[in-house]
Amino acid sequence: MLDRSVLFPSFIFPYHSSPHLIHIFPSFSLFPSFSDSVEYCSSSTGTMSLSRCQLFEEGFSAVALHLNDPSCNGTLQDGRVEFLFDNENHTCGTTLRSNSTHFIYENLIQGEANSAGGPISRERRIQLLFCCVYPLTQALSMDMDINPLESVVTKKLPGGQGTYRVRMIPYEDAGFSHAFSGNVTVAVNQRMYVAVRLDGVDSRQIALVMDSCWATPVNQADYHIRWDLIRNECPNPDDDTVELLQNGNSTSGRFSFKMFFFVANTSKVYLHCSIHLCLVASNDCTAVSSPHLEHIRRESD
Repeated sequence: MLDRSVLFPSFIFPYHSSPHLIHIFPSFSLFPSFSDSVEYCSSSTGTMSLSRCQLFEEGFSAVALHLNDPSCNGTLQDGRVEFLFDNENHTCGTTLRSNSTHFIYENLIQGEANSAGGPISRERRIQLLFCCVYPLTQALSMDMDINPLESVVTKKLPGGQGTYRVRMIPYEDAGFSHAFSGNVTVAVNQRMYVAVRLDGVDSRQIALVMDSCWATPVNQADYHIRWDLIRNECPNPDDDTVELLQNGNSTSGRFSFKMFFFVANTSKVYLHCSIHLCLVASNDCTAVSSPHLEHIRRESD
């Protein structure tokens, strides 16, 4: 995902906008020799380290380089110059954007080769774009019989791409304060509470949306026998016990349903969910709420 380039000025076509004025624009051509860089991403933190020796060979001083925020300079670590941003108190001009499959943190290492100063410069410039990329969609399953407390999915991606964790946790109570421990045994028609939680992202910028959740009689998400609990971000209209309590407005989704069993199969029930992440600032995080759900919730209390 890295776009590495060292840039130097050259001149391109002049054009006449008036009889006595010529505009000449400097442009920049790729200088492809810079290759020794290492990137690390975790949560909303990104680190890029560059070889100090290679910077020196190319005529760039480590102290002259910075991120989008000029106050964010690199630090020397074991012969390398390391640049860091995070989303707490060290954003350094980092931007956040998304496409149809990922959300992306971006920043730029930039600076000029050693210069004598003055109003003009013919020195080369360096501009290295680096990104931390996270997938928007995830799927996870919870084994209700063997290990129901935390069913963890950790997405490990190639260098330059980040990780986050999604957990599905069953609770005994509507306040989501008492998680089940050990084997989960729930009486038929007893209400079951489930939280889907997202760790490792900035909760001020990212929200979790449960697209669908379903149950199967075996621990196989694509098993041909299934019962839908959430469809298209909404409760299954064929199951009026499902309550969608929270969806699309934080890094946690919550729902509940009344326990059941599969008639023709084993007594076990396995839960699965498909989720996606969205940028809070884009206002496209769907939070479902309907009078029908509120009516059901009041009746169950």
